[in-house]
Amino acid sequence: MGAWQFWWGATRRFYRNWGSYVALIFGTNLVISYLAIPFFNEALELLLKSQGVAYVSYTNFAAIARQAPLAMLGMLVLLVALIELVYWQFAFLLLGITNILRGRPQTVRQVLRATVGSLRHTSLSSFPLFVGYFIVILPFGSFMFTTPLLNKARIPAFIVSFLMDNPWMTVALAAFYLITGYLGLRLIALLPLMILDQLPWRIAVRRSWSQTRHRTLRNLWAMLVILLMTGLSVSLIYGVLYVAQLAWDQTTLAMGAATVNLFLMEIATEILICYTTALFMMLFIALYRQDLSLISKRPRYFNEPPHLKRWTRTGVVAGLVLASGVLVGFNLIYLNGLAISKPLIIAHRGVDHHNGVQNTIPALKKTAQAHPAYVEMDVQVTKDHQFVVMHDTNLKTLTGKNVRTANLTLAQLQRLTVRENGHAAKIPSFDAYLQAAHQSGQRLLVEIKTNRAYTRADTRRFVQRYGASLKQHHDQVQTLSYRVMSDLKQRDQQQTTSYILPYNLTFPHTVADGYTMEVTTLNDRFVDKAERAHKLVYAWDIDDEDQMTQMMFMGVDGVITNNTRQMQRQVRTTTEHPSYAKLLLTFMNELSLTDQS
Repeated sequence: MGAWQFWWGATRRFYRNWGSYVALIFGTNLVISYLAIPFFNEALELLLKSQGVAYVSYTNFAAIARQAPLAMLGMLVLLVALIELVYWQFAFLLLGITNILRGRPQTVRQVLRATVGSLRHTSLSSFPLFVGYFIVILPFGSFMFTTPLLNKARIPAFIVSFLMDNPWMTVALAAFYLITGYLGLRLIALLPLMILDQLPWRIAVRRSWSQTRHRTLRNLWAMLVILLMTGLSVSLIYGVLYVAQLAWDQTTLAMGAATVNLFLMEIATEILICYTTALFMMLFIALYRQDLSLISKRPRYFNEPPHLKRWTRTGVVAGLVLASGVLVGFNLIYLNGLAISKPLIIAHRGVDHHNGVQNTIPALKKTAQAHPAYVEMDVQVTKDHQFVVMHDTNLKTLTGKNVRTANLTLAQLQRLTVRENGHAAKIPSFDAYLQAAHQSGQRLLVEIKTNRAYTRADTRRFVQRYGASLKQHHDQVQTLSYRVMSDLKQRDQQQTTSYILPYNLTFPHTVADGYTMEVTTLNDRFVDKAERAHKLVYAWDIDDEDQMTQMMFMGVDGVITNNTRQMQRQVRTTTEHPSYAKLLLTFMNELSLTDQS
């Protein structure tokens, strides 16, 4: 059987027993999203608070291990439990869908017992394998097996951008994904072998490798066909609703039609999530059995009497309607424009779409003409403990000189020319940059970057020299260094100071006035907690319209962007009397088949 025949046969199987599939997958997702996720989040926050740990980031793992070993031990325990739960979710869905394909000979309770039984065959040595399998190994993993449990297991966008800026690193990154994608295709039957045949992981690895020999391209094509047809289904459904709303917008029933269409869109998205998950699980089972025609073999007897089938489908429909109906109130708020914030637009490194060299005065003056709420810029300490405007700790990229900022005096740095985007300018002192900003009426978001020359005394000097002027002109300060942030707040409590977080593992509890969060792992929960704690949230870097819209939905206070004017236009387009069809289109961009959190 070919890939297209498999897709059509699997789709027919899903349609024939859609109530059972949706009940299994939708119910599992509800439990994970509304019971498991809140439990892990609260357990982690309580653990950190009890051990006096204010925040968790890659910058302080070593400090936590030294100063709060119980917190580190507790996080490891939670990690093991999390991996077990991810394995349980995959095993339960796999066994449940296998049960449906066989005609439901087992009850839900029996499937649950079989799932728990499969956990007995796991061991600590297999946990790294599970992590690799779910996060990295599985090609197209977020489409095949979606789980909010692993939403934080992402590479931050700024790291990917850094790698992509270096040609050799770009080649290495591409090679890495090609290799892991190939490994994923060869190990596609690994977990089914462990769960269904209860094989030890080492034996399962060898058997999966043997079973998929000379079948890599065939398996990849089967996956791509499912992804293609799912994408077309989403485009068709959303397209019909959007075009219908365009017509309704010309009538007096536009508001009511938009509410109904948004309601239908949410239900359709949930069903498509279940459909996609079911088809990929069927594919896993077929590849494990080495028989793509498996889904065309109907069971002789299906253990679901007609009345039970009706009750199942009625319950599923009621559940979907109830879950989506709860959102009707939000729909009305959203359609009236009340659920979308209007964040501050902050120009990253003082430039707007390559209009100059980052962190230079000519670029600042050009960017100030667009009137961003703030210009974000970077300050470092020089060899003679003066303050210079520079982002990189090494000057090679902008000046061609392989020398560190901390190894030169301010006078030496000011003589250097930096070049970028076809522009050239001199490196400015912070005094000169600050004066130019204040003359232009431009507020600053000053990032203090630490380097080899930086000492705690430099924080004191910064506050003494610039604190009064920054507050007078309503400028703000941010830093990636927790110590610098704490020292700044201790010396000047009135200065608005944010702490930069490159990764969202759990909500921090610090003296900072706000948090600047890298966008990759920023979510609604973080923003909601920050709002309750009266903390600002700035998101970086937001450079395209879809990301901008997402941040407006989340309710962030500000976005740091390299495209100031473009983001300003997007805010105006979204907030200044958009049509209901435009609002639906915006909401379509926020709905995702791969994000069930």
